[in-house]
Amino acid sequence: MYEYIKGNYKGINRDYIIVENNGIGYKIFTSGATMSSMPKINEEVKLYLEQIVREDFIGLYGFDSREELEMFKLLISINGVGAKAALSLLSISRINNLRYAIMMGDEKHLCKAPGIGKKTAGRIILELKDKIKKEDIAEGVEG
Repeated sequence: MYEYIKGNYKGINRDYIIVENNGIGYKIFTSGATMSSMPKINEEVKLYLEQIVREDFIGLYGFDSREELEMFKLLISINGVGAKAALSLLSISRINNLRYAIMMGDEKHLCKAPGIGKKTAGRIILELKDKIKKEDIAEGVEG
């Protein structure tokens, strides 16, 4: 429903940030990587959004790049991987490292994310290995 939001960054909490746009403060759940890229309070920020609607919850998830948003969508498409687990995976390493771990079948790396066990890591690798292309991984993997 939403593509992105541009507004003033108002602060950070444990697992979400607040962005104000036209007098409304939006609670946006983000990965650790996106949280660490936030500007100073009251400076403008642009986040690409995914809205998730469940029976008991409506939430906005925001990312500082389309690339991270697309990886989030891939992750939540896997049975057993919810938004919280996907954010956890996106928080453990840079996106290229995550792609590389999936391509190489590195369950151990994926299991570093809270909420991801061996079984879920194996499912992620099985379902995403062929969807992630080598050319999507930029020049090398950062340590």
